[in-house]
Amino acid sequence: MPYCHKCGKKNNENDSFCEHCGTKIKEFLEETEKETEKVVKKTSTGKFFFFIIILFIIGYIILDIWAMQQLTPVISLDSILTSASNFNGQIGITQTTASTTIKVENPTFVPILFTRISYDANYGDTKFAEGQTGFFAIGANSQQDVPVYLTINNLNAVKSALGGIWNTITGQTQKAYINIYADIGIIKLKIKTLE
Repeated sequence: MPYCHKCGKKNNENDSFCEHCGTKIKEFLEETEKETEKVVKKTSTGKFFFFIIILFIIGYIILDIWAMQQLTPVISLDSILTSASNFNGQIGITQTTASTTIKVENPTFVPILFTRISYDANYGDTKFAEGQTGFFAIGANSQQDVPVYLTINNLNAVKSALGGIWNTITGQTQKAYINIYADIGIIKLKIKTLE
């Protein structure tokens, strides 16, 4: 049973006017239904576009991570000279720090936005160096000089070097490897291991 929107009293289903105050209630109900349908359609369309935008963002993040895995350092005389000219280091008792640049190439069709690459160097189970690039963006199918920061733990580096010599003499093997991670804001994903 509909209620009158003006006086609030009950009326019969088929009444066009309120029995108590004479206000048109059937016309008001029809207009209210039409407005409700419009709001529902707008909300549905808005949710659909929001869903498409979220899918687009997730798809781009997946492509971005894939493209980061394809990044390669450019080894050329020019890139080596640039790296050497930008080298800056400090040697301490327990650790050595260095900063320079390396030229990287993005061979993919995906531009990489706002990312950082971090890495650690290990010999066996001993981590002797770790570092990271600065945040950078690189276009599709392009090259760019990227700042690199490195910290070497001198004691672990000596331990790894002595372990390598000992393993060579005794014929034992331990693996030397570098883990490479993609740093996207607060997310850190392992993208490769170089051995």
